[in-house]
Amino acid sequence: MMIRNLLCSIPLTGLLVLGSQIAAHPQSDSGKQSSPATKSVAGKVTAIGKGGTSFAVQVDGTNDQTMQFVVNTKTQVQGEVKVGSLVDVDYQRIDAGQNLAVNVSVRS
Repeated sequence: MMIRNLLCSIPLTGLLVLGSQIAAHPQSDSGKQSSPATKSVAGKVTAIGKGGTSFAVQVDGTNDQTMQFVVNTKTQVQGEVKVGSLVDVDYQRIDAGQNLAVNVSVRS
């Protein structure tokens, strides 16, 4: 009886090991797109859109380059952002050519 239990448990153990190896090395699906690259910029907030869903930043080191950003519920904000605030913005380029702010940090 003990030998039969042992022989039955060997295939089960093999399946568990095989299953853990498959889970550790998932196959990539070439049909899925990866998330957009995250870029960073620093500057001064020059405008905040209605409802706080967008803002503009004059990029540090330039006198005339202003970038527009949109925010969503996943945007993380550290500090109080207002016109004149110095900020660091991590963003991703999304559909329709918009810059989605992923993380906004107010500099002291």
